[in-house]
Amino acid sequence: MANNPNTPLLGYPQAVGAKVQDIFDHTGPTSYANIGTSGGAGDVINATDLSYGGFDTVHPVFGGYSNSGNYIIKVVTGHTTTTPTLSLGGLASPAVTLIWYTTSAAFGAISTEVTNATNLSAESVRLECWLV
Repeated sequence: MANNPNTPLLGYPQAVGAKVQDIFDHTGPTSYANIGTSGGAGDVINATDLSYGGFDTVHPVFGGYSNSGNYIIKVVTGHTTTTPTLSLGGLASPAVTLIWYTTSAAFGAISTEVTNATNLSAESVRLECWLV
C-alpha cells in the first residue's frame, strides 16, 4: 500500500448536501519537482487519493503556511512547464497542484519557489476542499 501524504482531520470528510467537505493535513514530497525553473510537476494531489472523482475547490488553511512557517503554498489546478491552468470551464478538477515557496523568515513573506529535489517530508500544510 502506498504511503498516503494526506491525513484527514477527525470528523472529516463529511457530507454537506450533494457535496463532501474535507479538511486534511498534507505532507510535502520527499523530492519536490520545481515548476517555474525546472518544468517539474510540483506537488500533485489527485482527487482519487481521497477516494473522490474531483475537486470543486481547494483552499489552504492558516494562510498556506507549513507547520514550521518556513514554507508557504499556492494551490492551482493542473500544471504546464511554465504556467498552471487556472480555468476549468465549470468542471470539477481531477487534481490540484501545490506550488511550494520559501518564506523570507518563519511565517514571513513569500520568497522563491522551492528548488528541485528539496525534501519537504517534514513539512505539512492544512487544506480544505469540496469534493464530488
